[in-house]
Amino acid sequence: MIYKRLIKALTILSLGMLIGSQDQFIGSKTCSNCHPDQFNTWNTSTHGKAGGKPTDERVLAPFDGEKIKLKNGWFIPFTDRGRYFFLSQEIGFPEKKYEVIGVVGGGHIYGGGTQTYFGLFPDGTMRLLPFDYHPGSNTWFFETNNLSGWMPISDDLSPRKATEWPPSRTLGVLAEKQNCQQCHGSQIRTIFSPDKGKYVTAYTDLSINCESCHGPGKEHVNLMQFGQSIIKGYTGIQSLKTLSKKESIDVCSQCHALKDMIRPGYLPGMDFEDFFSTKFAMLGGNPYHPDGRVKAFGYQQNHVFSDCYINGSMTCVDCHNPHSNGYQDINRNPLKGRFDNGQCISCHAAKIAEISKHTFHKPESKGSLCTSCHMPFQQHEAVGSVLKFSRADHTISIPRPNIDKAFGVENACQKCHAELTISEIDLKTKEWYGELKPLDPLELVLMKYNDDKNQENLISLLGTNSDPSIQVFAGLATAFMADQPIETREIIEKLKHLSKNTDPDIKGVALAYLDLLKKEDKKLQSFTESEVEQSKVRTRWSLALAYRGEDQIKKGLLLPGIELYKKAVKIWPENVRAKKGLAEAYIMAENFSKSIQTFGEIIQKNALDWQGWAGLANAQARSNQLDVALEAYTRSLEINTYNAIAHLGIGNLLFKMNKNVQADRHLKKAIELDSSIAEAYIYLAGIRMRQQKYKSAAIILDQALVLNPIHKIGNMMKSELNQIK
Repeated sequence: MIYKRLIKALTILSLGMLIGSQDQFIGSKTCSNCHPDQFNTWNTSTHGKAGGKPTDERVLAPFDGEKIKLKNGWFIPFTDRGRYFFLSQEIGFPEKKYEVIGVVGGGHIYGGGTQTYFGLFPDGTMRLLPFDYHPGSNTWFFETNNLSGWMPISDDLSPRKATEWPPSRTLGVLAEKQNCQQCHGSQIRTIFSPDKGKYVTAYTDLSINCESCHGPGKEHVNLMQFGQSIIKGYTGIQSLKTLSKKESIDVCSQCHALKDMIRPGYLPGMDFEDFFSTKFAMLGGNPYHPDGRVKAFGYQQNHVFSDCYINGSMTCVDCHNPHSNGYQDINRNPLKGRFDNGQCISCHAAKIAEISKHTFHKPESKGSLCTSCHMPFQQHEAVGSVLKFSRADHTISIPRPNIDKAFGVENACQKCHAELTISEIDLKTKEWYGELKPLDPLELVLMKYNDDKNQENLISLLGTNSDPSIQVFAGLATAFMADQPIETREIIEKLKHLSKNTDPDIKGVALAYLDLLKKEDKKLQSFTESEVEQSKVRTRWSLALAYRGEDQIKKGLLLPGIELYKKAVKIWPENVRAKKGLAEAYIMAENFSKSIQTFGEIIQKNALDWQGWAGLANAQARSNQLDVALEAYTRSLEINTYNAIAHLGIGNLLFKMNKNVQADRHLKKAIELDSSIAEAYIYLAGIRMRQQKYKSAAIILDQALVLNPIHKIGNMMKSELNQIK
């Protein structure tokens, strides 16, 4: 009874916080009453048309009822009384029907746009459906899970190759699930409601509305509408005209950036750095080349690598009108289009007088467009080369033929002159311009390190506090994640210097790096502990240690990984992700008592953490404490009734207890909730074999081996069944 009252109380609190925060947002139509010009401009922009409910006008793909064949499957997009659906099947598995409740994208992007569809699932999450549409090619496609990129649908493409088969990626930020963050809509928030036993997904709409940039408008409307006093110019909403260049970039980086979550709960108007880091994506697999250009997949945030940002004041709105999404110069004069030289010559005025002397091309040719050389469109490697998805290079780079070749990037000149070799282009550029401006020194040393991976040269990757912060972090992140040399005294001195940086990302990782190296050095330990006051720094310090810990464990280095997780938790005890990582690492190391202790601490802190209960149950089951494990899984299931992992765990334990009927029920439910869990099929097939229902066992086992063809026990069972046959 006390437990149920606790659930209810915490549910009311969490939902109250969600509803209370959402209640401060009033929607763009309210803004139109006083700002009709801005509203009308926005309403026809790509942001205004970014997404929404499925309608005949919005949906671009053919939902015509035609069956589209796949290798080992099919799907049918169709409508029924104004509603949009997909019916699909992978051969050997049941049919699935998904209703489309949200549409994102309208093929607006010049370099190749797409349209994506979301469905609502029983657990309350909105999830990305696997069927994407590319209007430019008039084709359905899958995002594939085997590094092939985006592939058009064909009868040679198996649904098993689709990343979202079955759908798993949610709308809104959730630490426990793959997610699309909050980019594809306005004021998106997804939280777990223990009272409902599932998630609640809330948003204002699926366009990018006024308050996505300006923050919540309710207070502003109340002040303006009811004649409240305006004190010192405060109107209840922040003017975006007064932002610094970094603050201005952060407004756009809410969506137009690769970013790592620091903590959940963000809504526009809050302190962006409290919730996200746009640099932490460089820890581990850096998505950028050393000069900031996109390596695999990225967004326009790499503009912060550009000279125009680092040594100038250029922000996104110096080229892009935030209301119309059209193009403008730095003085806010509208331009004819995306290739208008006015974007650049409003600063670089000397270039326009005799532009051919700078471009060596005819004035009216493409070769005399600033963007042709300095912002060429590049196809993102992770997307592949079959479907067009190219984006202008926002690092505003200089064509450097040999460096482009080293990075595997198509040189800007080759966009028009494909017949020329890199050597020929290099000779011509030197003939025209002499020696080209070199890369920043930090970019050059990072380029060299990426080639030779010499750990003795890590010191050269570490910049100073006077260097551009984005380049400092790129080198620092690379050095931190690398194998460390034996001698680290010089590195430690450099890190002490960087730990005084005002950028919380640099400061946090520098302190994490010192924490990694300090070992038994009491002076260094005292130094790091004195720097732990700032919340933004402490969270990043902890997360960086956890990232490296996870990386070490993936490499099979369990003990170093465990020590890093322990450090991460010590620095920020609220880092639940690190604590769960530590508990899982203890299981991998077969230290079940430590895992049980750690998961116990997690649920003691939050009795409604259903993942913590499931993790505790797993650790208890691994240590052969079956009865208490069953109780912990049951508690997890009481909290989250759509919890496939708990159903699997209970089914597994009941199977071991020879309680086949009850095990059967839970395993079927696990498969219903998540049809990708091979283990559930394996145990279900085991029950059928016990019941001597060999034909049924063979069918279920075949499904399991489709999901995981190399499953050792599954293949042994298959061999046994073949002998029985």
